[in-house]
Amino acid sequence: MPSRRRLQQYAIAISIFSIFYNTAEGVVSIVFGAESSSRALVFFGLQSAVEVISAVLVSWRFLSTTKLDDQPASETSPHVIRIERIATTIIGALLVALCLAALGTSAASLATHDRPSTTLPSLLIAATATGIMLILYVAKRYLARALDSSTMYGEALCALSCVQLSLVLLTGSLIYRVWRGGWWVDSATAILIGILFGWEGVKMIRWARSVDFNGGCCGACHPREAASLEQAEQPNEPEQKQGACSPSDHCCGCTKKEDAVDGDQTC
Repeated sequence: MPSRRRLQQYAIAISIFSIFYNTAEGVVSIVFGAESSSRALVFFGLQSAVEVISAVLVSWRFLSTTKLDDQPASETSPHVIRIERIATTIIGALLVALCLAALGTSAASLATHDRPSTTLPSLLIAATATGIMLILYVAKRYLARALDSSTMYGEALCALSCVQLSLVLLTGSLIYRVWRGGWWVDSATAILIGILFGWEGVKMIRWARSVDFNGGCCGACHPREAASLEQAEQPNEPEQKQGACSPSDHCCGCTKKEDAVDGDQTC
């Protein structure tokens, strides 16, 4: 597995690429959306701003704490945790805002019977965004787990939301091409997807505000803590340590084989 410093460099590099790509994607989408009077394409372009902001936050997080993260106790550094908390809260709020925007735009499209754009530019934009953002999502999710970073995990969720919305835009346009009665499919699907990543945003905000927040990529489980004095004095009564992951927990998972203790996993 690459060193932590190398993983940080990967995170910064992929975030910088995301900033430039999503800026270009947003501008092109808004321009073509305005020309074709496509509300969905304009919204898709505006949605790119969420990905740009979250990528900027990831870059800030790792550029400002690189030296601290190289220290043995970097995961408990108050400065690192504070930056993770701020960035996680902002990204969570962005996801909630994106949810509300998706709900509003989709509801308006349904109310006005807005037809999906079937122009070649809109199809190319949606298809390109689906492929590129899917690759970025996989890479960002890997880095979130490897670095155990809540900020990077939020950035991965933003990338996933872009994948979902671009796929909805592409699928809706193709369906409308072959079935004129399916004008409502993309808007209805966008509402469902908006609710899903809106809920993810709420969970991120709650995790960032939690007293147990440690900067990790999930709030379901946290690194194992040292056993209390009472537990040390009662070795015959084993008890799962606070913060331990059980096999049924679905969180970040172990990054090293030796992290597994007594059949459990640590984040």
